[in-house]
Amino acid sequence: MKIIKLFYFFFGTILLVILVRALLIGVTTKYDRYNIDYSLKELKSLAEVLNYEVIDSITQNLEKPVAATYIGSGKLAEAEILVHALDIDTVIFNDELSPAQLRNVAEILKVEVIDRSYLILQIFDLRASSSEAKLEIKLARDLYMLPRIAYMKGEQSRIGGGAGTATRGAGETQREMDRRHLITEITRLRREIEDSKRVKENQLARVKRNDLPIVALVGYTNAGKSTTMNTILEATGANSDKQVFAKDQLFATLSTFNRKVTYNKTEFMLVDTIGFVSKLPHNLVNSFYQTLQEVKNADLIIHVVDSSSEYLSEQSRVVNEVLFSLECEKIPTIYLLNKWDKTISENITVMGKKSINFSNKTKLGLNELFDAILEEVSKSSVHARIILPYSKGDISAIIEKNAIINNREYQEAGIYYDIDIPSRFYYLIKEYDLDMMVS
Repeated sequence: MKIIKLFYFFFGTILLVILVRALLIGVTTKYDRYNIDYSLKELKSLAEVLNYEVIDSITQNLEKPVAATYIGSGKLAEAEILVHALDIDTVIFNDELSPAQLRNVAEILKVEVIDRSYLILQIFDLRASSSEAKLEIKLARDLYMLPRIAYMKGEQSRIGGGAGTATRGAGETQREMDRRHLITEITRLRREIEDSKRVKENQLARVKRNDLPIVALVGYTNAGKSTTMNTILEATGANSDKQVFAKDQLFATLSTFNRKVTYNKTEFMLVDTIGFVSKLPHNLVNSFYQTLQEVKNADLIIHVVDSSSEYLSEQSRVVNEVLFSLECEKIPTIYLLNKWDKTISENITVMGKKSINFSNKTKLGLNELFDAILEEVSKSSVHARIILPYSKGDISAIIEKNAIINNREYQEAGIYYDIDIPSRFYYLIKEYDLDMMVS
């Protein structure tokens, strides 16, 4: 295990950064939709978030994973040699292993063995900030741990954390106590999340009652969703305290942020969601259902894509698969080819769909993005021609502030307006609607 000492002379303290030496193992089958090189590169990035130092990797082509050990006996023997020769502390598998596979491999390699799902759960646990996200991640982790508790390190299994290593002599009684504890905790977490769900649904209902369109930003982790949100907020004159946390790292934030945006007298709710990643643990998607509820209720989805990534197509497919699982495939979607300033190729298409070339750095495509948003959001507006009495100055003020005014004439009977007004304000002008009068 490698330890790097960082000295802070001004404060006289020492920060110890522990790097755990790791070996990656990946299996590819004829049914695998993911490029193994890309998938292992991503696994390496995920591991580095948790201070793993990836020393080497092993891959194997199989018809299907081996039931007992996931990889074949030959590759397992190769892994055993590398573990000893390279002083490996942890072996990380690129897929989710069954409890028996975790136990069998750990007993052979005699080191810590974890899988991709557990790695992602640990990162989510590290990055969670909101109470809602913490509850959802805790539930997902407990559901992952429940069938594996007999094979986890004794103390770690009792606290619901730690990596998957076989252990001997843990004692059947203690394992049963741990299992009952987890089941009780899962029940409690589900109850708390359900209470949170009702609050969230009420909030969304209020937005819908106000006919405020919801525009949701989605995308692969680190594609630039939060930065895009900040760019939109800055362009529309929002206060700096409305900006959201954005950083060039995987899963920089696991919370959703809602910001009311006004552009060209059109209002909408802009929502920044968590990023997705390939092979996202099933329990995690289920647990984060409520966090992703804003996406399901969106009137428009902006799918932010890292156009500079050589794996753009695979990343886009992963996001669309999650959206499909959330039954969002029919929601209008704008594909935003972000980081265009870093893009080498100019002939990029995403799923054969229309897209916008965009850069948060240069602001390329910003006006085009706003036009596309308004085109979709305007469908939540009502077109009306009215003659508003001069005595209705309060309604006139609302029109001037919130409506898109196509024509305005001052006539003897009042002000003639040809407008597109958010539907939540239509009740104020309905009695003056000339088209309604004609009908």
